[in-house]
Parts: sequence; structure tokens; C-alpha cells
Amino acid sequence: MRAIGKRSLASILAMGLHFVRIIIWIGFVGLSIAMVMVPFAVGITGWLSGFENLDINGSVDVSGGDYLEIAHMFVTFAVMLFVVNRLLEILKTLRFGSPFVMDNADRFRGVGYALIIGEGAKFVFAFLGLIFDADLEVDIEPITWIAIIAVFVLSEVFREGARMKEEQDLTV
Repeated sequence: MRAIGKRSLASILAMGLHFVRIIIWIGFVGLSIAMVMVPFAVGITGWLSGFENLDINGSVDVSGGDYLEIAHMFVTFAVMLFVVNRLLEILKTLRFGSPFVMDNADRFRGVGYALIIGEGAKFVFAFLGLIFDADLEVDIEPITWIAIIAVFVLSEVFREGARMKEEQDLTV
């Protein structure tokens, strides 16, 4: 199987990432709505219980921990969406046969920074989870940090590859 061009491995990966991006967008939109609506859930429930034909039997109890869990998932989905979009842009250049461009080095660097922000957010949410008694499971895995370092190494490899390609293009 070819690595570049139409019907290549890059094309197949891009199709899969497009599907993943749709799923992430759906989750991201749902979490965005939840971020806005959850603080008002108690008031909305009280307002809806005032209608005669509407029977609301339960009470709504939204704690800071619940909102914190939604916020944690929101940040996670935002980072995933950013990373998938950058990977799709990288795959686009690979499909067209020119992956060693400075833009891809910058995209890999952006992915690395996004992953650092996502991992840093875990620490922040873990600390806030202790304060607000949230049921957050924050796992700190060394393999994640090694993968982040690998992304930055790839960024530099692509940067050097792009520099060498520019030199070669200028050489007659």
C-alpha cells in the first residue's frame, strides 16, 4: 500500500480522522450546552414545575463537583478536537506528496503544546476536585509525557526536513 497519494494509507487515516472529528464535535457541542445549562438547572427545574400540565417529581442537585467534571471533559474534548484538526492538516500535505513543509513542523509543535495544556489541565482539575469534592480520576502516566516529547521531536524533524527540502529546491 502506498503511503502518499490517492487511495493511500494517508487517505484511509484521513477518512478515519474525519469520522472521529465528527464524533468529537458532537461531544464538544453537547458539553458546551451542558457548561451553559448546568448552572441554571435548579432554576429551570423550579420554573418548569410551575406549569400545571408538567409533572416534575425529582429534585435537581448540581454540585460544584458535577460542574467540574463537565468542565474537565470540555477541556479534554477541546484538546482532542485541536489535535485531530492538526493531524488532518498534516495528512493533507502527505496525501499531496509534500509533507516536509514548515507548516507541518508548526502543526506538530501546536499538537505538543495542546497535549501539554491537556495534561496540565489534569493537575488543575485534580486540585479543584479536592476542593469541590469531585469524583475525578486523574491518572498521570509517564508514557503520555514520553509521547508529548516524541511529538516535539517530530516537530524538529519536520522543521529540519523542510529546511533541507528548501535548500534542495534552491540548488540547480
